[in-house]
Amino acid sequence: MSRLDDLQRSPLFQNVPDDAVREAARAVTEQTFPPGRVLIEQDAPGEALHLIVSGVVRVSRVSLGTRERVMGDLYAPGVVGETAVLSRRERSATVRALTEVRTLMLYRDHFEAILKRHPRVLWNLAALLAERVTVLNDELIAFGQNTESALAHVFSHLHQQRVRAGVPNPQELPLTPHDIMQRVSSSRETVARVLRRLEDRGVLRSTAQGVTLLDPGALEAVAVEEADPA
Repeated sequence: MSRLDDLQRSPLFQNVPDDAVREAARAVTEQTFPPGRVLIEQDAPGEALHLIVSGVVRVSRVSLGTRERVMGDLYAPGVVGETAVLSRRERSATVRALTEVRTLMLYRDHFEAILKRHPRVLWNLAALLAERVTVLNDELIAFGQNTESALAHVFSHLHQQRVRAGVPNPQELPLTPHDIMQRVSSSRETVARVLRRLEDRGVLRSTAQGVTLLDPGALEAVAVEEADPA
């Protein structure tokens, strides 16, 4: 696949003029990251964004007390690092490759020039940020209820991402118990208890290697239920 094709698949360059895509193609730098390699480091200067054209990355943040919280996974095509580039502030999270990841890196000066000349790219960026705010709002509601709702939200959102990305067997979520603990900031005992509860309801099956969704549609209902806290 050519660099132009990669850019046209990116959410930033949907339905934009061809000259905007060609301009971006001249400005980007292709990067490849093996599994485990950091693309973006929390608190580092944010000079460039990455258009993820293949692979999967994990976004995490270390809060006060050095406790790491996994914010989520992002599948290609996607964008990371745009917030720090726009705000001219330090990176707010760490982004690490889960698989081999290929990106097109775009520096701030080139990105700002493209935004000024091609307003459609700016509109796409606004739509991308608005979608993230919506997901965050849904997450805050789910996490504010109980661990069961929080897990249901995490699993449902990840399943939807895998479906959109065309991942084979999207119902098979690559989440270990430790991964889940980092997602919801809960103890191993609480996570195990909630997983058993969801298994008893026939929603999923969990192992040490991952979670298989047996009824993805039921997760959305679980995410908004008012159950007793776990």
